[in-house]
Amino acid sequence: MAKPMITTAVLLSILSMPAMAEAPAQSADKQVAESRAMVKMFSGALKEALQAAIKEGGLTNGIGVCKTVAPEIAADNSNEEWTISRTSLKVRNPDNAPTEWQQMQLQAMDRQPVKNGKPVEVWQVSEAEGQPAFRYMSAIPTQKLCLDCHGKSIDPEVKAKLDELYPEDQATGFSEGDLRGAFVVTRQTTGQ
Repeated sequence: MAKPMITTAVLLSILSMPAMAEAPAQSADKQVAESRAMVKMFSGALKEALQAAIKEGGLTNGIGVCKTVAPEIAADNSNEEWTISRTSLKVRNPDNAPTEWQQMQLQAMDRQPVKNGKPVEVWQVSEAEGQPAFRYMSAIPTQKLCLDCHGKSIDPEVKAKLDELYPEDQATGFSEGDLRGAFVVTRQTTGQ
């Protein structure tokens, strides 16, 4: 009689596996959706601030605002659980240098930053100690309007301002459609 009980217990365990496996997937789907929303808010606020600064004082004014306002916008869109930032293989601000994992993702995105008309995105759920519980990246393809500050031919006045504010600048030489970088969203806990 003990044998049928073990078989029943094993069968119940196996039958409950899909439901158990579904919970982390649902959690990851929710976190991806939240990450996308954070990227949309952050990129929208940054674009709005840059456009206003450029309209008010030209590209050199936009560069100054980008240096000071972009980190503030990232901080405003982050909280105790979630952090949003940007990174690139060619950073303008050394504080935005990619981690090892981010660098691997950027190298893969660099081959194809856009797929089916949308920026490529990747995410990972991790239980490794010392790692974010969830991390997400969304490619930033270089748009035409980015080329005045990130392109191959930069106005000398703009270049002088970049040299002043970003003496270690690597973020030039891009063409439209190139991978400019990525938005990065991390979550430190898995609690819902």
